[in-house]
Amino acid sequence: MALLPTNKKNNNIGAEDIVIDDDLKVELGEKKYTAKERRPVQVDPPVLKTIRNLSYAKDIPMYDIVKLAVDAYVESLSPEERTIYERRNI
Repeated sequence: MALLPTNKKNNNIGAEDIVIDDDLKVELGEKKYTAKERRPVQVDPPVLKTIRNLSYAKDIPMYDIVKLAVDAYVESLSPEERTIYERRNI
């Protein structure tokens, strides 16, 4: 059985046909970051699984889970540790 010819125009789109006008801009927290500004963070698989599960359970992005955890840890710093942290956070 042969295929019948059709009058439809073939649209063969390749990688050379795709043009990206602007970089993706993602809003994380207060500041907007571009893809070039983001850096990967390597964590152990159980840590990633915990963050992912909390994110799913609370229905908030993973970076918000990390921000909440870091804020809670910063609140638990002693006065000396807080001074050191604030000096580095300038």
